[in-house]
Amino acid sequence: MAKGIKSIKQQQVIGTSVYLIVDQWHDGTTELDKSKKLTWLCFSQDKKKQLDTRQLESKDSYVIKIPPKLAGSYRYYVEASFSGKKDPLKDTGLYVYGTTTKKVVTSKWCAKPDGEDLRKSQFSYGHLIYLGLETEGMNGDQVTVEVYRRVPGGGGSKDDQYITAFTHVQVIDGEVNLKMGNTYQWYGKIKKPNPTEEFYVKVKDASGKYISDGKDRLHARYLRIKNNIVSRNSETPTNHTPTKVDKPEISFKRHEPCRYDKVIIGDKDSNKKPFDIVVYDPLQKKNITTYETLAKHEAGTTIDLTFEKITHKGCFTQPNHKKEIEIYINGQKQKTQVVSGDKYTLPIQARANTYLLRTNPSLFFVTPDAANTYRIVTKTCAQPNNPLTINVYPNIEREVTFVLTLFPSFGAEVNQKFSTREKLTDYNKKQSMQLIRNETEILYNAKGGLGFGLQAKVKVDNVESSIELAHTRNQIKKLIGFYHTVNEVLSVFDGRGKESTSLAYDRKVLPKVTFDIEPPNVALALRITNKKVERTLQVVPQFTGALALKPITKIKIGVDLLSLLQYMGVGGKIASWIKDTLEAKYKFTIYIIFEVSLEARAELSLTYNKVEGFAPGPRKLQIEAGVGIKGGVKSTEFVTIVVPEADGSPQKVKVEKWKGEASGASSMLYTYEVNADSKGQYSKHKLEFTGVKATIVVYSIKNGMKYNESFKKDFTIIEKPDKAWYESEKEYTV
Repeated sequence: MAKGIKSIKQQQVIGTSVYLIVDQWHDGTTELDKSKKLTWLCFSQDKKKQLDTRQLESKDSYVIKIPPKLAGSYRYYVEASFSGKKDPLKDTGLYVYGTTTKKVVTSKWCAKPDGEDLRKSQFSYGHLIYLGLETEGMNGDQVTVEVYRRVPGGGGSKDDQYITAFTHVQVIDGEVNLKMGNTYQWYGKIKKPNPTEEFYVKVKDASGKYISDGKDRLHARYLRIKNNIVSRNSETPTNHTPTKVDKPEISFKRHEPCRYDKVIIGDKDSNKKPFDIVVYDPLQKKNITTYETLAKHEAGTTIDLTFEKITHKGCFTQPNHKKEIEIYINGQKQKTQVVSGDKYTLPIQARANTYLLRTNPSLFFVTPDAANTYRIVTKTCAQPNNPLTINVYPNIEREVTFVLTLFPSFGAEVNQKFSTREKLTDYNKKQSMQLIRNETEILYNAKGGLGFGLQAKVKVDNVESSIELAHTRNQIKKLIGFYHTVNEVLSVFDGRGKESTSLAYDRKVLPKVTFDIEPPNVALALRITNKKVERTLQVVPQFTGALALKPITKIKIGVDLLSLLQYMGVGGKIASWIKDTLEAKYKFTIYIIFEVSLEARAELSLTYNKVEGFAPGPRKLQIEAGVGIKGGVKSTEFVTIVVPEADGSPQKVKVEKWKGEASGASSMLYTYEVNADSKGQYSKHKLEFTGVKATIVVYSIKNGMKYNESFKKDFTIIEKPDKAWYESEKEYTV
């Protein structure tokens, strides 16, 4: 199995310095091999001339400093090896080149290649003339040199005369030394030569863009040629720049004398679970520039910054770097801090707009939280001005809850099935989302009412504040008022007060049956928190929503057992006589009702943030079938009391002066639940017996006409079993 260096890579570029490190090792390379020193080799572009060789530790970066003059398309070949020699079979190295803004730095006219500048002297037509250029960012490029004649008295360079162009001129080591042997031909292009003509050049790159010296695109002003011919010969233009790759022009330096190997953030307060996270490590290919966390609104939170193996000696910059960091908060420099040892403890503090919370809490509730931005700048040769940004968010929790009783409950007493006609009295209850359409004569008794609850609160560092959403509350009140207005209009269709029209009811030829239907009650909640996602770099808003329908619907059917006495022969007649006699003498009525019920209810909860996505909370559907029996006595004397409507307005109602009731109930409860644990999302079924419970309660009117419980006691006849009758295993979704 092969071992050694499979490839190297460019780690980073800082200024004109290119940092190279080992990227991949062959599979047969052991950890011991990886810890050995490596030989780095640098060659010319054609890989023939070796420019540099040196040994470095395997974790060190090999740094090539390419000055602007040698930057451009020319590439240097770099390779690392165990043997100290270039791999003879294949290229495992990397081509490196420098980049900078293209520029013509200096220009001159000479009588020989790279000679002295003679632009103040005068040449004659037919002389050999050399153009010398020094450039930046163009090493290895091919350029076009255009020659122009300056036209005195013209409108500037736009009126100057184009003379000739030299194409495919090679820039070698950032220089051009171009021989122009065709100056006699220039003379023929000038109609009326002046005693002395002035010439200059423009330089165009391969894309056709003219290169400036930083201010002007006109270079080598001016070549002066007097009106005299010394030769009519022409020579081929030649670039006389010597082909060289001069080692002194390239600086190879190691960066470890002023460096740190790794930056670790120790976060111990943001989510109550301390952890370390590496944000900078060249060997692990990590170079993170932004980290986010939570902190208190007040001072007291800190995080640790560890600069592993930090050294500040042997800098190759002047003045030398110091073992210190610069701290900025929200763009403003706060201080320069000396790092003692390898660790620095940074105090951090979040900002929550508590002023807005006091002055306009509703606006605070919907205003996003701004971060306090800490910018930490460390200075070393290896990582000059390497910034780390820490965004600190406040620990805030916002919550709004809303509960709405959608429609009044509906109670009905059914006395006899009727004919096939549909009566107007059914219309009103259909508006209240009733689930039963029947052909019965109904005695209506609407109970309950339409109501709502609305609450908003905010926690800042676990200090809770309630918020009054007055505008929203008033809108809901108007909606409820509108409902009551509609209800009054529909009341003309109500069957209450029309019981005497039912002959079946008057004659009591059937037992009395009661229906109770409870429409849905809805509860909604939304919570928004700033969450530090565990062991990550981010703080994100987390949304938790919940919905409860309790009940979805509930239907209860009861049969008045005492109304069955008429079917019990002599015994029933005696019992009925005793009941009627007692009720007439003592002004009360007796009832015994057998009930069966069916209720469905549901709840749903979901959590979401943009990093972790949806995290399903409990989702539950329950269906409960119950049986019960209740009996009691109630006064036939009534008193009038004042009770509030759902919108707060008072209403006078008549209630029994006193009443007492004993009841017992039991049920079977089926539950279907979807939830999640460490293994994933699952569903589960359960069927359980709820036991048998009983209650005795007595009500009376006293203490200023207030309806009170004067006595109440609960009994458990049969305990609910510890174990469900049936419970399925968790069924995990794939």
